[in-house]
Amino acid sequence: PPSHPYLHNDIYARPASKHDMDKVIENFGEDVDMDEWRKNEPVNAHAHLMAMLVGATETIPIVDGKLAIGEWQSVIVVDADGPRTRRLGVQIHGPGQ
Repeated sequence: PPSHPYLHNDIYARPASKHDMDKVIENFGEDVDMDEWRKNEPVNAHAHLMAMLVGATETIPIVDGKLAIGEWQSVIVVDADGPRTRRLGVQIHGPGQ
């Protein structure tokens, strides 16, 4: 609504509520420099939107010890909020050998 505009990308309008400001003070102390805090706030809404569109997980069957993907298919990892060091988790389910 016009009385409550969306402020996610308006870093200089945040923290927008007393509750949010109390959380900032709780985490950074009473003498927090808000300009310094804002500099450390990542501007990464695009990465969150990309994760929603592309997805953050995938299930791929394994047949005879190989990924069951098509001849022209491959698995890629997309980092929309980097570069930075990441860890990739792989979980395998099944009866094993």
